[in-house]
Amino acid sequence: MSEEKQAKPRRAAPPKAAPEPVAPVSLEPEPMAALPPPIPRQQPADKFFSTYWATLASIGASQAAIVSDVTAMALEMSGLARSNLTAAGDNVTALLGAKSLVDAVEIQLGFARRSLDAIVDGSTKLGEIGVRLANDAAKPVLGPLAAG
Repeated sequence: MSEEKQAKPRRAAPPKAAPEPVAPVSLEPEPMAALPPPIPRQQPADKFFSTYWATLASIGASQAAIVSDVTAMALEMSGLARSNLTAAGDNVTALLGAKSLVDAVEIQLGFARRSLDAIVDGSTKLGEIGVRLANDAAKPVLGPLAAG
């Protein structure tokens, strides 16, 4: 039996593979993809300042329109006040010359009618000036927005 129990030949273990060589570690950064060219810094600043100056110019034009129309409104109001004071003085003179109470009432009613007509006419003129003021003041500021 000794022959029978002969030891089976052992298989030889595969030879150990040689360790793979490790790449040396580099301390330098890897090259990056090319960056786009830098944006010139003057362009945004130039655009900002041109927009700034255009805004100031439109505000100046708007203020000039406001001054012009407010001046027209002030002249119209002073003209209305002057004509009202003149009409009141004429009414007082006419009342002093009235011969009876009926004449005084007619003079006063005529004055009231003329005053009411003057108020309506003056309000119409002031309203027209106010609309013109709003349009003229808004046009320089809103004009660039409507175009852009």
